[in-house]
Amino acid sequence: MSSVVYSNVEGRGFGRELRTLVRSRGLLWDLVSKDLRARYRNAVMGFVWAVLQPLLMMLILYFVFGKIFAGRIASISGQTHPYELMLLTGLIFWQFFASALGRATTSLIDNADLIKKVYFPREIIPIASMGNSVVNLAIGFAVLMTMYCWIEGMPGIGLLWVGVIFAIQCVLLIGLSLLCSSLNVRFRDVGYAVDVALMMGFYATPIFYSIEDVQHAAVNYPVVMSILALNPLVGIVSGYRTALLDNTFPALDQIAWPILCSLAVLVIGIAVFRRYSPTIADHL
Repeated sequence: MSSVVYSNVEGRGFGRELRTLVRSRGLLWDLVSKDLRARYRNAVMGFVWAVLQPLLMMLILYFVFGKIFAGRIASISGQTHPYELMLLTGLIFWQFFASALGRATTSLIDNADLIKKVYFPREIIPIASMGNSVVNLAIGFAVLMTMYCWIEGMPGIGLLWVGVIFAIQCVLLIGLSLLCSSLNVRFRDVGYAVDVALMMGFYATPIFYSIEDVQHAAVNYPVVMSILALNPLVGIVSGYRTALLDNTFPALDQIAWPILCSLAVLVIGIAVFRRYSPTIADHL
């Protein structure tokens, strides 16, 4: 564990809290490393599974959806991009979001012993819990880029915009993680609600389909598009595809709502977490 000493200082302002988090980067790294080691501690191949698991999943989905269903789905809306690339682009970033949020929601409860023993910025716990998901995302993205280069050739400048979309997604994810993790300490039903929401979100987010598919199929049901438009991940996943596959920055109307929603959720998440942070240990 990091040798940094953490003092119990309540009522600090946001700026001071942010500086405290920066000074706590040693603890953050310790928690991420511990989580990664613990996950593969009793596995014979250890961290090799961090490479094999997403790689095998990508290969299975490539052959099932890329070969069997690609032609059928493309015929619906005239998709010009290879289906396997469209699928993997949506899948890896959804898996990152879902796994990170799921782990963050229960992170405070999972680390109850540590929280009760020593004071440190509690925000470190849900943020550190995302480390495993970041590693898996990096591996999945490497697989995606390998496939992209094999099929389409070298990526263009649109690859730079992927980082912008990723920043928006991370802001949303951090806000939700702080919100859900703190509420889950007080109300254990939150963990179950997050699981259900992620299950529904999987189908309400254009992962196995594109937003153009929905627009074409639901042309007589505008309420469907109105409901989907409330999901910020619709614009985020579509933005990834626009940046990578269309090699251009997403239109403002495509990412405006995800940006506003992400910032609002972050503010709410920080406020709720700071509200419950002083008494988290009492409810574990």
